[in-house]
Amino acid sequence: MNTPGPVSTSVPRSSRSSKSPLLLLFCLSAAVFVAGGMTGCNGTKARPISLNLHKMKIGEKEFAVEIAADPGSREVGLMYRSSLNTDRGMLFIFPRPQMQNFWMKNCEMDIDLAYLDDKGKIVDIHLMKKLPEGFTGSPPHYPSSTEVRYVLEMASGWFGEHGVKVGDVVEGYSGPAGVQVR
Repeated sequence: MNTPGPVSTSVPRSSRSSKSPLLLLFCLSAAVFVAGGMTGCNGTKARPISLNLHKMKIGEKEFAVEIAADPGSREVGLMYRSSLNTDRGMLFIFPRPQMQNFWMKNCEMDIDLAYLDDKGKIVDIHLMKKLPEGFTGSPPHYPSSTEVRYVLEMASGWFGEHGVKVGDVVEGYSGPAGVQVR
């Protein structure tokens, strides 16, 4: 069996600027300044969107995910995003199996959520709904029914559109080789 692996996204050579090095330096400095000013929840720095994607597969359907394997990336997750590209998502990896209880914070879109056991089998699927503007109070929680180490988030409706259901097995669920899980 061919195990899915990492995918790299790069800028085509034809779209690279042939302008002076000074202009390039200015553009890079501006990008660092703008990215450095972004903040996430609780005033923490928001992480930049990763261009390194990890290939995964359910049945014959291939897709790619960003990896959230440390406390900071798991906390930010898909916050502040209003959409996901087709066949893109996020895989949360925890150091050990435990009961999970996800909820929406600062998410601008509905999200399909699947809890995966240590063999990659989907044990629960939830539709997490975006909170209404001005919402106050306690948000809905979406608990796992058993201890899990892996959580897969995709755009709302993605699982249904591709016939994914509880009991299906995900390939590539443990993330890329050498991922540091903290």
